[in-house]
Amino acid sequence: MSQTTALPAAPAATRTPWFTLIVLAFAVFATVTVEMIPAGLLPAMSAEFDVSAAQIGLLVSLWSATIIVSSLPVVRLAARVDRRTLIVAALAVMAIANAATALAPTFEVALGVRIVAAVAHGAFWSIVMVYATSLVDPRVSGRTVAVVSAGASGATVLGIPFGTLVGQAADWRLVFGGLAAVLAAVAIVIQRRLPRRPAARPAPSHERRRDRSFRPVLAAAIACLLTAAASFTLFTYIAPYLTEVAGLPASWISPLLFGFGAAGIAGLVIAALTADRWPVASLVLMSALFAVALAALGVAAQSATAVVAGILAWGLAIGGLPAMLQSRLLGVASPELRATASALMVVFFNAGIALGATLGGVLEQGVDLVAAALAAAGLAVLATCAVVASRLLAGR
Repeated sequence: MSQTTALPAAPAATRTPWFTLIVLAFAVFATVTVEMIPAGLLPAMSAEFDVSAAQIGLLVSLWSATIIVSSLPVVRLAARVDRRTLIVAALAVMAIANAATALAPTFEVALGVRIVAAVAHGAFWSIVMVYATSLVDPRVSGRTVAVVSAGASGATVLGIPFGTLVGQAADWRLVFGGLAAVLAAVAIVIQRRLPRRPAARPAPSHERRRDRSFRPVLAAAIACLLTAAASFTLFTYIAPYLTEVAGLPASWISPLLFGFGAAGIAGLVIAALTADRWPVASLVLMSALFAVALAALGVAAQSATAVVAGILAWGLAIGGLPAMLQSRLLGVASPELRATASALMVVFFNAGIALGATLGGVLEQGVDLVAAALAAAGLAVLATCAVVASRLLAGR
């Protein structure tokens, strides 16, 4: 019988491992582009599959629903798997699923393989930040989360628009085939060039709630849910808000959304610079700015200046808050609870997106979008309270 010796895991870096973080950010870029790209390809996919736009929309909405249902069970099942191995496996599954989407003969096949990809995406997001922060000095974990999160901003600003352009100019199947190749390439680079990081031994199920960090983790996760719900209560209906409520010309929508995205990148930079030095104060202030911005959009909807300022402040805040919240959540979690805590954020954030979009739709149809803006501001205030509660429960 031959005997094998496991290679030791690399110790946490004392200097920022930029190559590793950039590779992980690119992986995030690819996965978020995969998640949202059907929205940009909706007309072409609808025409080829001969289904309604609402049915194609299921390729995005069922993605979030699948993540909500599957992330925690998958993380628990894979609790003892090396973190690098889990990331590579998740990216490989997503690559295969995207290749299958590119070749899908029917809408039903495309929907089925998208659900498989969503399960892998939930597993990827549940572990990628845990893996990244395990490779660096804890004093720069906030900056690490912000750098890796930049991939999501890049997907919004570059990946999705470029994929949409390619799909419109050539073929939507080419987009999914290209994304499959990108995901496979990133998986190979991670497998060959990035260090292993064994998973921490998970706490038994009956001990999880006894973990002293569980309550502050749960409070931070609730803040994630409320933040996502607040943003998507209004953002889902931002175009009619700008034209019908604020009375702005339709030609302003694209520049304002570009400004929103650019402000979000600035918010991510602020998160990288402040999350480690002032982890609680910077998070509370950013969350409070978020609430004020949304309140301004409700109270001063008739002022073009106030609306533009509110949109930019909102973009700045929501650009930095997810990274700040994830850094906070991982910072208060015990080593045994970190993977579960990260999965909780994924689940709660996606649940918040669904809640916000639903609430916004109800208010848009039953009352008006001013009420949606004020409701969003109220949710943002509650998110700020949840952040403070996490601080009090953690004692730090």
